[in-house]
Amino acid sequence: MKKIKKFNCCPSLKKEVTIPDRKLLLSILEELREPLVGKFLFANEVVNTMGYFIGQRFKINVSHAESPEVEQNDIEFNGFYDSGLDEFGDVPIEIYLISNPHNDFIILDDQGFNVIVRKCADSIIHELIHMKQSRSRDFLEVDDMAYTMVEDEVLENQLYLGSRDEIYAYGYNIAQELLDTGDLQTSLKKLEHVSTIKMEDSINLWAYVNTFAKDVDHPVLRRLIKRIYKSLHEIGKTGN
Repeated sequence: MKKIKKFNCCPSLKKEVTIPDRKLLLSILEELREPLVGKFLFANEVVNTMGYFIGQRFKINVSHAESPEVEQNDIEFNGFYDSGLDEFGDVPIEIYLISNPHNDFIILDDQGFNVIVRKCADSIIHELIHMKQSRSRDFLEVDDMAYTMVEDEVLENQLYLGSRDEIYAYGYNIAQELLDTGDLQTSLKKLEHVSTIKMEDSINLWAYVNTFAKDVDHPVLRRLIKRIYKSLHEIGKTGN
Protein backbone atom coordinates (compact mmCIF):
# COMPACT_ATOMS: atom_id res chain seq x y z
CA MET A 1 0.00 0.00 0.00
CA LYS A 2 1.38 3.39 -1.01
CA LYS A 3 2.28 5.60 1.94
CA ILE A 4 0.41 8.91 1.99
CA LYS A 5 2.77 11.89 2.07
CA LYS A 6 1.96 14.43 4.76
CA PHE A 7 3.58 17.25 6.69
CA ASN A 8 2.22 18.26 10.09
CA CYS A 9 1.99 22.06 10.31
CA CYS A 10 0.52 21.83 13.79
CA PRO A 11 3.15 20.12 15.96
CA SER A 12 2.55 19.87 19.70
CA LEU A 13 4.17 22.50 21.89
CA LYS A 14 6.65 19.89 23.09
CA LYS A 15 8.02 19.45 19.57
CA GLU A 16 10.33 21.77 17.73
CA VAL A 17 8.85 23.58 14.73
CA THR A 18 10.53 22.31 11.58
CA ILE A 19 10.65 24.56 8.54
CA PRO A 20 10.28 22.14 5.63
CA ASP A 21 12.20 22.54 2.44
CA ARG A 22 10.03 23.60 -0.43
CA LYS A 23 10.77 20.43 -2.41
CA LEU A 24 9.09 18.32 0.27
CA LEU A 25 5.89 20.36 0.17
CA LEU A 26 5.89 20.36 -3.63
CA SER A 27 6.30 16.58 -3.67
CA ILE A 28 3.12 16.32 -1.59
CA LEU A 29 1.21 18.88 -3.67
CA GLU A 30 2.29 17.03 -6.83
CA GLU A 31 -0.52 14.54 -6.18
CA LEU A 32 -2.98 17.28 -7.15
CA ARG A 33 -1.63 17.41 -10.69
CA GLU A 34 -3.56 14.44 -12.04
CA PRO A 35 -7.04 15.52 -10.83
CA LEU A 36 -6.56 19.19 -11.77
CA VAL A 37 -4.34 19.59 -14.83
CA GLY A 38 -5.91 19.46 -18.27
CA LYS A 39 -9.43 19.22 -16.90
CA PHE A 40 -12.36 21.55 -17.62
CA LEU A 41 -13.51 22.20 -14.05
CA PHE A 42 -15.82 24.58 -12.27
CA ALA A 43 -13.81 27.06 -10.18
CA ASN A 44 -15.42 25.78 -6.98
CA GLU A 45 -14.39 22.22 -7.90
CA VAL A 46 -10.74 23.30 -8.12
CA VAL A 47 -10.95 25.26 -4.87
CA ASN A 48 -12.72 22.46 -3.00
CA THR A 49 -10.32 19.79 -4.27
CA MET A 50 -7.27 21.83 -3.36
CA GLY A 51 -8.72 23.02 -0.05
CA TYR A 52 -9.58 19.56 1.21
CA PHE A 53 -6.23 18.15 0.12
CA ILE A 54 -4.20 20.97 1.72
CA GLY A 55 -6.15 20.82 4.97
CA GLN A 56 -5.76 17.05 5.30
CA ARG A 57 -2.15 16.72 4.21
CA PHE A 58 -0.75 19.68 6.17
CA LYS A 59 -3.13 19.85 9.14
CA ILE A 60 -4.10 23.46 8.64
CA ASN A 61 -7.40 25.27 8.27
CA VAL A 62 -8.34 26.26 4.72
CA SER A 63 -10.88 28.87 3.64
CA HIS A 64 -11.96 30.36 0.34
CA ALA A 65 -12.18 34.03 -0.57
CA GLU A 66 -12.77 35.94 -3.80
CA SER A 67 -11.12 39.05 -5.17
CA PRO A 68 -11.39 40.76 -8.56
CA GLU A 69 -7.66 41.47 -8.30
CA VAL A 70 -6.87 37.79 -8.84
CA GLU A 71 -6.18 36.95 -12.48
CA GLN A 72 -8.64 34.79 -14.37
CA ASN A 73 -7.75 31.11 -14.30
CA ASP A 74 -5.49 31.60 -11.29
CA ILE A 75 -5.54 31.10 -7.53
CA GLU A 76 -3.73 33.28 -5.02
CA PHE A 77 -2.97 32.43 -1.41
CA ASN A 78 -3.03 34.34 1.83
CA GLY A 79 -1.98 32.86 5.15
CA PHE A 80 -2.46 33.66 8.82
CA TYR A 81 -0.83 32.37 11.96
CA ASP A 82 -2.68 32.88 15.26
CA SER A 83 -0.32 32.65 18.22
CA GLY A 84 -3.28 32.58 20.65
CA LEU A 85 -4.73 29.46 19.05
CA ASP A 86 -1.27 27.90 18.97
CA GLU A 87 -0.67 28.55 22.65
CA PHE A 88 -3.92 26.79 23.56
CA GLY A 89 -3.35 23.79 21.31
CA ASP A 90 -5.71 24.62 18.46
CA VAL A 91 -4.84 24.61 14.76
CA PRO A 92 -3.12 28.01 14.39
CA ILE A 93 -2.48 28.28 10.64
CA GLU A 94 -5.16 29.20 8.13
CA ILE A 95 -4.62 29.41 4.39
CA TYR A 96 -7.03 31.28 2.14
CA LEU A 97 -7.45 30.17 -1.46
CA ILE A 98 -8.44 33.30 -3.37
CA SER A 99 -10.08 33.15 -6.77
CA ASN A 100 -11.62 35.69 -9.12
CA PRO A 101 -15.40 36.00 -8.48
CA HIS A 102 -16.07 36.03 -12.23
CA ASN A 103 -14.12 32.83 -12.80
CA ASP A 104 -16.76 30.19 -13.51
CA PHE A 105 -14.27 27.67 -14.84
CA ILE A 106 -10.57 27.01 -14.34
CA ILE A 107 -8.44 25.08 -16.82
CA LEU A 108 -4.90 24.45 -15.60
CA ASP A 109 -1.98 23.41 -17.75
CA ASP A 110 1.25 22.10 -16.23
CA GLN A 111 2.88 25.52 -16.07
CA GLY A 112 -0.12 27.12 -14.38
CA PHE A 113 -0.28 24.26 -11.89
CA ASN A 114 3.43 24.65 -11.08
CA VAL A 115 2.99 28.35 -10.34
CA ILE A 116 -0.02 27.76 -8.08
CA VAL A 117 1.53 25.00 -5.98
CA ARG A 118 4.73 27.03 -5.53
CA LYS A 119 2.66 29.90 -4.16
CA CYS A 120 0.85 27.48 -1.88
CA ALA A 121 4.09 25.98 -0.55
CA ASP A 122 5.58 29.44 0.04
CA SER A 123 2.49 30.55 1.93
CA ILE A 124 2.64 27.52 4.22
CA ILE A 125 6.37 27.99 4.86
CA HIS A 126 5.82 31.69 5.62
CA GLU A 127 3.31 30.90 8.36
CA LEU A 128 5.46 28.10 9.80
CA ILE A 129 8.31 30.60 10.13
CA HIS A 130 5.96 32.84 12.12
CA MET A 131 5.02 29.87 14.30
CA LYS A 132 8.67 29.15 14.99
CA GLN A 133 9.30 32.82 15.79
CA SER A 134 6.36 33.06 18.17
CA ARG A 135 7.11 29.82 20.01
CA SER A 136 10.75 30.82 20.44
CA ARG A 137 9.51 33.86 22.40
CA ASP A 138 7.06 31.79 24.44
CA PHE A 139 4.28 33.61 22.59
CA LEU A 140 5.31 37.03 23.88
CA GLU A 141 4.49 39.85 21.48
CA VAL A 142 7.21 42.29 20.54
CA ASP A 143 6.71 45.98 19.81
CA ASP A 144 7.41 45.89 16.09
CA MET A 145 4.89 43.09 15.60
CA ALA A 146 2.01 45.40 16.52
CA TYR A 147 0.46 46.16 13.15
CA THR A 148 -0.67 49.65 14.02
CA MET A 149 -3.81 50.67 12.19
CA VAL A 150 -3.36 54.06 10.55
CA GLU A 151 -5.40 55.98 8.00
CA ASP A 152 -2.51 56.20 5.55
CA GLU A 153 -2.55 52.90 3.62
CA VAL A 154 1.05 53.26 2.45
CA LEU A 155 2.27 53.88 6.00
CA GLU A 156 0.24 50.95 7.27
CA ASN A 157 1.85 48.66 4.67
CA GLN A 158 5.29 49.99 5.57
CA LEU A 159 4.70 49.29 9.26
CA TYR A 160 3.58 45.75 8.46
CA LEU A 161 6.41 44.94 6.04
CA GLY A 162 8.94 46.60 8.35
CA SER A 163 8.29 44.09 11.14
CA ARG A 164 11.34 41.98 11.91
CA ASP A 165 9.25 38.82 11.71
CA GLU A 166 7.90 39.73 8.27
CA ILE A 167 11.35 40.66 6.98
CA TYR A 168 12.65 37.26 8.05
CA ALA A 169 9.71 35.30 6.57
CA TYR A 170 9.47 37.29 3.35
CA GLY A 171 13.25 37.19 2.98
CA TYR A 172 13.02 33.41 2.75
CA ASN A 173 10.08 33.53 0.31
CA ILE A 174 11.84 36.09 -1.89
CA ALA A 175 15.00 33.98 -2.03
CA GLN A 176 12.93 31.06 -3.30
CA GLU A 177 11.21 33.25 -5.89
CA LEU A 178 14.53 34.56 -7.18
CA LEU A 179 15.89 31.04 -7.48
CA ASP A 180 12.81 30.04 -9.50
CA THR A 181 14.05 32.27 -12.33
CA GLY A 182 17.81 31.83 -12.04
CA ASP A 183 20.71 30.28 -10.20
CA LEU A 184 22.39 31.62 -7.07
CA GLN A 185 24.78 33.96 -8.87
CA THR A 186 22.02 35.41 -11.05
CA SER A 187 19.86 35.97 -7.97
CA LEU A 188 22.68 37.72 -6.12
CA LYS A 189 23.27 40.00 -9.08
CA LYS A 190 19.61 41.03 -9.11
CA LEU A 191 19.97 42.17 -5.52
CA GLU A 192 22.73 44.56 -6.62
CA HIS A 193 20.08 46.44 -8.66
CA VAL A 194 17.07 45.89 -6.45
CA SER A 195 15.39 49.18 -7.40
CA THR A 196 14.83 47.80 -10.92
CA ILE A 197 13.46 44.43 -9.81
CA LYS A 198 10.56 43.14 -11.90
CA MET A 199 7.40 41.39 -10.79
CA GLU A 200 8.40 38.29 -12.72
CA ASP A 201 11.69 38.15 -10.79
CA SER A 202 9.99 38.17 -7.39
CA ILE A 203 6.50 39.48 -6.72
CA ASN A 204 7.23 39.93 -3.02
CA LEU A 205 10.50 41.80 -3.52
CA TRP A 206 8.83 44.01 -6.12
CA ALA A 207 6.07 44.78 -3.59
CA TYR A 208 8.60 45.68 -0.89
CA VAL A 209 10.63 47.93 -3.19
CA ASN A 210 7.57 49.80 -4.40
CA THR A 211 6.02 50.10 -0.94
CA PHE A 212 9.18 51.93 0.13
CA ALA A 213 9.27 54.09 -3.03
CA LYS A 214 12.39 52.33 -4.40
CA ASP A 215 14.49 53.90 -1.63
CA VAL A 216 17.22 51.26 -1.43
CA ASP A 217 18.77 53.12 1.51
CA HIS A 218 15.63 52.74 3.61
CA PRO A 219 16.47 50.74 6.78
CA VAL A 220 13.70 48.21 6.06
CA LEU A 221 14.94 47.46 2.54
CA ARG A 222 18.52 47.24 3.76
CA ARG A 223 17.53 44.72 6.44
CA LEU A 224 15.42 42.80 3.92
CA ILE A 225 18.22 42.57 1.35
CA LYS A 226 20.60 41.32 4.03
CA ARG A 227 18.07 38.66 5.00
CA ILE A 228 17.58 37.63 1.36
CA TYR A 229 21.34 37.25 0.91
CA LYS A 230 21.48 34.93 3.92
CA SER A 231 18.46 32.93 2.76
CA LEU A 232 19.87 32.53 -0.75
CA HIS A 233 23.08 31.05 0.62
CA GLU A 234 21.20 28.84 3.12
CA ILE A 235 18.92 27.46 0.41
CA GLY A 236 21.89 27.09 -1.95
CA LYS A 237 23.71 24.94 0.58
CA THR A 238 20.80 22.63 1.24
CA GLY A 239 19.40 22.59 -2.29
CA ASN A 240 15.92 23.39 -1.00
